[in-house]
Formats: sequence, structure tokens, C-alpha cells
Amino acid sequence: MQTERLILDPVTESDRQDYFINISHDRKVLETFVCRYAETPEEVDLSKIIGNPDIFAIRLKRTRRLIGLVLFFGADDSSCEIGYGIGSEYWNNGYTTEAVKRFLEYLFREKGFKTVRASFFTGNEASRRVMEKCGMTYDHFSEKELTYLGVPRDLTYYSIRLKPDAILLNGPSSAGKSSVAKALRQLLPGSGDAAIISLDDYLQMSTNEPIWEDDVFSVMPRMCKDVSAALRDGKTVIIDHVITSPRIYSALENAVAGFRMKTVLVSCDMETLRLREAERGDRCVGSAEASLQYLYPKKGYDLCVDSGSARPAALAEVIIGSLP
Repeated sequence: MQTERLILDPVTESDRQDYFINISHDRKVLETFVCRYAETPEEVDLSKIIGNPDIFAIRLKRTRRLIGLVLFFGADDSSCEIGYGIGSEYWNNGYTTEAVKRFLEYLFREKGFKTVRASFFTGNEASRRVMEKCGMTYDHFSEKELTYLGVPRDLTYYSIRLKPDAILLNGPSSAGKSSVAKALRQLLPGSGDAAIISLDDYLQMSTNEPIWEDDVFSVMPRMCKDVSAALRDGKTVIIDHVITSPRIYSALENAVAGFRMKTVLVSCDMETLRLREAERGDRCVGSAEASLQYLYPKKGYDLCVDSGSARPAALAEVIIGSLP
């Protein structure tokens, strides 16, 4: 595994000296990372680390030297816990956050976990910040869970759940998808890494001319290119769309190929659609009704929500609650 500056790969016997310097002999690290202290490199015990597929060295690309570790443990069918430590010489450079973000991606994409947990000794603000930068949120507090270095330690747990790479909000014009998208971005873990890509940003709206299917299809190459770019950049993409034909849907499917997309139908009754269309005053009269009539697909969504019965924030919470 690689990041911009790091390599994550197995620990080998040749890492003994670097492991000694940056982990087992670094007293600053041992205040926060559970490991036995070693006075000399010969005292380092790598027998349970070398060949262990759950433990990875964190290496600088420019030197290929081990500067830390990241690992997972306590795994069941859907979840696991992670731990990490990095030599104090390398603190405050963003290396730990960079490594943990890539490791979480590995655990979700390749190992298939749905939830990942991590804990830190209460008061370790640096580790808390790493977890928050990686999109993890507070889970629970455990008082005096373990004794380490002769001191009973409180642990604060954070966790992160697998979220889709893309969330498609499809529905008729004036159904309130844009408001739901904004509320959803605020609630998503790591919301700073979420992008909203809306069909409205690619079309010239008019109160005099309706938007035809050909008009939408003509802008799909640009929209799909932006969706693909955001996904490759590691962002969660919220797609705000009015899809009215198989070819438009197919274009979007191709744009997200290789990524996970959750499909959500956002709709409401016709009377509410007409009222909203009139209130917003920036659409050709009848657009809402026509888009509902020709909406594609009609069924098969992962989730359907009624925007006429609940506010956007509440609908966003329902969508978040439906994620794996």
C-alpha cells in the first residue's frame, strides 16, 4: 500500500534497528502505544510481528526505513480495531493521519470490514486528532480498562462505519434533493471529504423553456467526468440528479464503475411538487410533473424517502442510518 509520502508493507528482520529506535526504545511513543520497552536492539522481539498479515510497517518513501506501525486486531465478520504508533522524531508531520487513512481504505475495500474502532488513552489529544481527521467519531468511554506501565488507564473509543463512495439522490424536479444533499454532507463522517455534484450546475435553467432528455444527456460527459475525478480523489460524492432515461442512468453507472454507490429515491406527492415549483420560480411550469412521469428507474432503489413528510435534516439522518 502506498500514499503520497509513505509505504505500508510487512515488517522484516531488517527492520529491527528502526523498530528499536522508533518504537520499543522511544519512551515518548511507549506512553501512548502499548509495547514492551527494549534497552538494546537485541532485546526487540519481532517473532509475533514478522509474517503477521495484520501488522504493517509505516515507511517513508524517500528512505524506505520503518518509522512506525499500523495494525488491526479483535476482528469479527464485520468489524475490527486498529492501533498505530510512530517514532516521536516524525510527529507533527501528518504521517500518522496519512497512514491511517490509507489503512482504513484497505480495511474497508480489501478486507471487507463494515466498522473500524480505535482507542486512545484519555488525554492523548494527538491521537484523538488523528482519528477525527480520518473521519472517526466518538463511540464510548471505558474507565480503567487496562493497566499499562503500572497505571490504570481510561480508554476513549472512536469508530467509523463504511460509507458508500457515492450516494445518488434521484427524483423529480423540486422534490428537495438539493436541500437533502446539503444536510447529508453535514452528517457524513469526514464531511470535509464529501462533494455535492448537482445536475443543476450543468444546465441553463429557464422559466420559458423546459429541459428535455437530450439536454440532460448532452451535459452528462462533463458531469460524469467530475464525478469520476472526485471519486478518484477520495471524496464521497453526493449526486443530485433528475434521471429520465436508461442512457442517462447508464452514463452515470459508468462514471462510478469500480466504486460503491447507494441509490436513494427522493420524491413526494404531486401537489407538493407543483407548490414547490411555483414557489421557487426558476423552472418552466410543468417540469416537476414531467420529470416525475419520466423518472428512471421507477423502482429498485436502495432507499426511498418522502420529502413531503419530513424536513431535509431528518431525511439525511434516515439515509445515514441506512448505511452499512
